[in-house]
Amino acid sequence: MKRRDALGRVALLMGGTLSAPTMLAFLEGCKSSTETASAMTFPFSADRKALVSEVAEIIIPKTDTPGAKDAKVGEFIEMILKDCYEAKDQESFNKGLAELEKKDFLKAKPEEQTKILKEMEANAKEELSKAGEEKKKYTEAGKEYTDAGVPFFRLMKELTLLGYFTSEPGATQALEYVAVPGRYDGCIDLKPGQKNWAM
Repeated sequence: MKRRDALGRVALLMGGTLSAPTMLAFLEGCKSSTETASAMTFPFSADRKALVSEVAEIIIPKTDTPGAKDAKVGEFIEMILKDCYEAKDQESFNKGLAELEKKDFLKAKPEEQTKILKEMEANAKEELSKAGEEKKKYTEAGKEYTDAGVPFFRLMKELTLLGYFTSEPGATQALEYVAVPGRYDGCIDLKPGQKNWAM
């Protein structure tokens, strides 16, 4: 499968929206470490790896299908941030992780963790809304607008979904999967309770 096809299908799973940096990361491909200016320290420390994996697991928990940890989404996020994202997006992600570390996220009770993430999600929506308004003002004034990067929670959620649904456990166990497909049927009705089809 081509990268564009995979990206398009994951975008559909996410309601049709991916941030521009995520789309660029996949359409342009990853860069070598010498080409990428990094705003974060790679590889992540053990605590950072645990933090990223835990947040991903809260977004996609283990149920009767594997969770984000089973799909090694934390490792995917680290790799793709390092190789494919610009420094401004890495910096935004880094700030979000630092905020979670200040709040002792890993030591918090599950209900507290959920509350913290819901607040971060609301903040991310607000940041994106403000950024859209500012970009419009700059464009109307004929000035070039420089954004500050994708807000942490938005990027975390995108990368979690992307990493999970393109992983073997996500594609084969969380989605309906045919290893060797037969003929192509462009439009197939889903039965009640049936999983979506894998890419």
